Amino acid sequence: MLFVLLIFVKNILITSGHPHESRENDEPICSKFDYEEKLLEKMIRMEMKMEKIIEEVNNKEKDVMTIATDVSQRVGNVENNAIQFQHDVNQTMIELSDNFKEETAKLKTLADKSLLPIVGFNARLSSTKTVNTGNKVVYDTVITNQGEGYDSVTGVFTAPHTGLYFFTAHVCNQGNKDVQYAIYQEGTLITTSTQYDNGGVYSCSSVSTIAMVNKAERVWVQSLDTSVYYVDSRRWNTFAGSLLIRQVR
Repeated sequence: MLFVLLIFVKNILITSGHPHESRENDEPICSKFDYEEKLLEKMIRMEMKMEKIIEEVNNKEKDVMTIATDVSQRVGNVENNAIQFQHDVNQTMIELSDNFKEETAKLKTLADKSLLPIVGFNARLSSTKTVNTGNKVVYDTVITNQGEGYDSVTGVFTAPHTGLYFFTAHVCNQGNKDVQYAIYQEGTLITTSTQYDNGGVYSCSSVSTIAMVNKAERVWVQSLDTSVYYVDSRRWNTFAGSLLIRQVR
């Protein structure tokens, strides 16, 4: 707009002379009109330069705004990535913690299964007893009962764990009287023996066995014939057993 205005002014200056005067009466080349014309041209050129500068400034401003927008987006992306990364780290830590707890529990369970529990008992008769055929020998005095498997009221051992067990019974007879006895597992005879001495001799003997016993199965000593189980301070009748190897399933 300013450029057009300047051209218009220039045209007015050119046509503002006196047309009735002859050419020879025209002013010299460096006259006032020539000066104004040159000044106007200079102003036009300056205006054009200013417009170009303004255009360049506007373009630079657009470039700066574009760069600023890009930087802002990049910063936002970095912040979002940092937040996501922190979330991923936290989630990974939680998962690792859960996995650690799970594996620790598994190891504890495995260790509990691997450890051999203490199971063992030893019981004796407190006095001489006559036990009829087919009856259990009830050893009423408990010496040790690790695992609480032996019942001194019934004379029966109940296995707290499945595994390989060792059992032994020690009996003493009255002179000229025999003792016939056996160790049973759930009604099945697993070992047996007889103790006898003549001539009024009081003597003792033992029988032992190992057996695979399932959890909750019962083991006891049974009299095979009516027998007198003799007891004094040096002759004890005992029933004992212990877990040798536990079966892990």
